[in-house]
Amino acid sequence: MNLQPIFDIPELCHQHGVVHAVISPGSRNAALTIAFARHPRIQCYSIPDERSAAFIALGLSLHTHHPTVLICTSGSAGLNYAPAVAEAYFNQVPLLVLTADRPPELIGKRDGQTIYQRALFGPHAKAYFDFPSFEETPGNACIQSALHTTTSQAPGPVHVNIPFREPFYPEANKVYRATPGLQVTPIAPPDCPTPPVDTAALDSIQNYQKTILIVGQGTCDPRTVALLNTLSEQLRIPIIADVISNAHRVTHAIQHQDLFLSQNDPALRPDLVLSMGLSVVSKNLKLYLKSIEGLIHWHITPNDDAADTYDCLSQTIPTTPEDFCQTWISKHSSPSIEREAFYNKWQAANQKAAQVIQNLSTRTWTETSLYHELLSQLPVPLDLHLANSMAVRYANVIGVQDPNIQVYCNRGTSGIDGSNSTAVGTCLASGRNTLLLTGDVAFLYDRNAFWHNHLPDNFKIVVFNNNGGGIFRMIEGPSAQPELKPFFETDQQSNASHVAGEFGFRYYGVDDYTAWDDQLTDFLDYSQGRAILEIHSDAQQNKIAYKQLFKNMKELALSH
Repeated sequence: MNLQPIFDIPELCHQHGVVHAVISPGSRNAALTIAFARHPRIQCYSIPDERSAAFIALGLSLHTHHPTVLICTSGSAGLNYAPAVAEAYFNQVPLLVLTADRPPELIGKRDGQTIYQRALFGPHAKAYFDFPSFEETPGNACIQSALHTTTSQAPGPVHVNIPFREPFYPEANKVYRATPGLQVTPIAPPDCPTPPVDTAALDSIQNYQKTILIVGQGTCDPRTVALLNTLSEQLRIPIIADVISNAHRVTHAIQHQDLFLSQNDPALRPDLVLSMGLSVVSKNLKLYLKSIEGLIHWHITPNDDAADTYDCLSQTIPTTPEDFCQTWISKHSSPSIEREAFYNKWQAANQKAAQVIQNLSTRTWTETSLYHELLSQLPVPLDLHLANSMAVRYANVIGVQDPNIQVYCNRGTSGIDGSNSTAVGTCLASGRNTLLLTGDVAFLYDRNAFWHNHLPDNFKIVVFNNNGGGIFRMIEGPSAQPELKPFFETDQQSNASHVAGEFGFRYYGVDDYTAWDDQLTDFLDYSQGRAILEIHSDAQQNKIAYKQLFKNMKELALSH
């Protein structure tokens, strides 16, 4: 087999901005492995477990905003990429997936390590490409199209399937390099660039005096924060900052909506909802808005990716949120009396919720109190990863305050399966101190995230161990069933000390405030290297404390 087209692929990727490749071992993908490993400007990571490899790649791309290349052998290996590919699709993260395959004449003949790999990820990949299987057909156009697709419009994963015939390895004395003069062919911009902001829509905003702006999942860069600050402070628009939006950096952002909207206060009902970004965690926000008859919702996005999250989507504004906000600010400089009053109601509700959180019973050994205390003591700057299940929910209720904290969470599909690996990936890419907050089930589920030789030292994990999936105790349905512990919580007695020992983490285990006070400062000292802090607590007491938080909110609301 002529391997020269394979050795051109890394150079094309490099010219397109790729800086990382994650490779899982195999023989049929040997040429891809060798080609990428020998490229001087692409950092390669060898990760044996393909599922973890894919989530590590996801984490790398979350930080760089460039495609990360994934490489695996033929057969079931690529299937293990599926959870991370789906997450990347819904979270709009660019990935280039390169799967080695048998040649077409061997498919469907019970040849070893062979499955049907064409369009392996179905609708969860933006596009699928067959790399040419005939040696005389160049594959550069295929790779360039795939790379362009990963980042055009809404970014996402793209799959290229590459058939290989033996021999898989270069001849011992033959040196392959990228074809001299190889260059990425520029792709013409689309004929329909992002249109200017619809000024008619902005003019009609003045017809709505109860407008809120919801910021969904995203990075919320400094320009966006500055614009949102102006909308809040000058135009008096409540900015709803879901914890995964990173809009906690907005000075007067609403962060505790999941707590105070549980009271369904009619005084807070908007007549217009504006939204930007991707998904939100807050269930009570969704329920509250869905309950309002005749509500109008506009989603601001330059891509054709609007979702009717609140069952009232009326219009998509086809521009960037930044351009929309900038034009809005330039056209309208002062709020009406009614808009000012509505803004103040949202701020007052948020302040009441903050008071409830601050009044948490001091030093009660429950996850609610421990999350509150921990989130207030985090060292900065910091990349904070929140695992799915209760970790992200606690953080969304309590809120993140310091603007030097960057929040990540896999909320594209909201699965627990790759939280460890994604956090490892962003830490490798950013070099920033990284902390993962997770539960015991999510942590143990993804333990192969650490089974490789690339673990960074500036990586720490807090494992909240309540001996199972404590979230099911919080939910009314499963909590009332006799099958709760064995089949929903999946009661388990494992702990993180064995994982820490196996993979070279310092281990701290606490089950009361004496140990907590003694060990927390040392654990959070990043000069000490990577570490795991395991917090043991009782699931039933955690449930009581979490529910009490909402009861306290109700009592405070009734007292005013």
